[in-house]
Amino acid sequence: MDKMSLFSLLLVSLPEALLVTALGFQLAGLKITPRYLIGIGAAQTVSSYFVRLSSIPFGLHTLVQVAVYILLLEIITGLSWRRVTVIALLGLVVYGTLEAAILPPLLSITGYTLEEVIATDYMRIAVFLPEAVLILLFIISCRRYNFHLLNFASGLNQLALRNDIGKRTEKAYLNLYILLLLPLLLLAVLNMVLFVSQTGAFPKLYPDMFAASFSLILVTVAVLSMGALRKISALTEKEFEARKAEETIAQLDKLIRTIRKQRHDFNHHLQTVYGLLEVGSCDEARRYVKEMFLDISNPAEVVKTDNPGISAMLFAKAGLAEARGINFSVQVDCSLQNIPLTPMEASSLLGNLLDNAIKAAGAFSGGQRHVRLEITREPGEYVFTVANTGDPIPPETLDRMYEPYFSTKKNNRGLGLAIVKEITDKYSGRVTVEHAGNETIFSVHILDKGAGRS
Repeated sequence: MDKMSLFSLLLVSLPEALLVTALGFQLAGLKITPRYLIGIGAAQTVSSYFVRLSSIPFGLHTLVQVAVYILLLEIITGLSWRRVTVIALLGLVVYGTLEAAILPPLLSITGYTLEEVIATDYMRIAVFLPEAVLILLFIISCRRYNFHLLNFASGLNQLALRNDIGKRTEKAYLNLYILLLLPLLLLAVLNMVLFVSQTGAFPKLYPDMFAASFSLILVTVAVLSMGALRKISALTEKEFEARKAEETIAQLDKLIRTIRKQRHDFNHHLQTVYGLLEVGSCDEARRYVKEMFLDISNPAEVVKTDNPGISAMLFAKAGLAEARGINFSVQVDCSLQNIPLTPMEASSLLGNLLDNAIKAAGAFSGGQRHVRLEITREPGEYVFTVANTGDPIPPETLDRMYEPYFSTKKNNRGLGLAIVKEITDKYSGRVTVEHAGNETIFSVHILDKGAGRS
């Protein structure tokens, strides 16, 4: 039991509730009106007073106050219980950590005991003031520099909640936030309970009861954390799938833009040929068509596969290489109609390999620049080989080049090779890289799922 006077309630409990609430909302990226802030602070102060009067052991009474505080936040603000739980935990973790760091050395420096602080209103206020000033300065600094850990108020966040997928995703992430913050709060409470038990300010029975309850809480958190780990893995996989789809869409967008440009150019070419024929300049028309044919013959030569999707993608890459003055050659020694890759996976895998090769060849200044693609079918597997002239890949880059978001270039998302590796692993294949002569050669081996069939 820890009975507080009205004086201590007004100058300690109320400011404490106001600061924790303001801090939680700031770190969550939300603004709270003064009316709501005062209402939450007053309600929490009253509830805290009655919890302290009860016979709930020290330590457990803190957890009860946290539960009541979360309930009050939900009732007063109207936000979902997951959101208010995250908001409450953000404020309480920072405040609890600060209190655990300040109180013991402060008592040691001043020479006062915890019993003296609890028994005297002025001592309570004096001990609370350093914590309050630091929290207030932290809140002011966060607002000054617009600092927050989360961003519940962002437009994208609100837009995502308008559909079921966005709501499910938000719930999953909020659950993860709660399970990350809750152990931190429990550690802060445990630290304070250990400190208080050493001072002898409360009967020994209180720490013993808290220890038994704390063990049960830890088991519960551990079980929930296992589920959280599975959700983290699932969400990470979904995010990577979304990134992969984004890269594939970008590849298709390049193809569409290339086709539109060629269609636009062909319209002009046809108009020119038609005009020459109309005025009777047949020889000029013949020469014009011949020059046009020579211009498009090189890219067209690469489009000789029996897989329309791959052919279209190769045509676009051939045009990209030609625009950069890079020789581009393709050799396909097998049918591609039955490759195990889906059209999107094939486009993404080859597109990312060729994009990297074209960029590397374009940056090469040591001689002729070229990119070549070879597709062969060997016993039990398809082999996609992409080679380009260029400098060798540094050893430190080789170790990390398949990591998502890793890139040696600025303004590069670093997803290309990560996507190639992810698709290859999906089909139990492998990726190899070597540097021979002045060429960097990537070879992707994809298992032929139909190799064993007659």
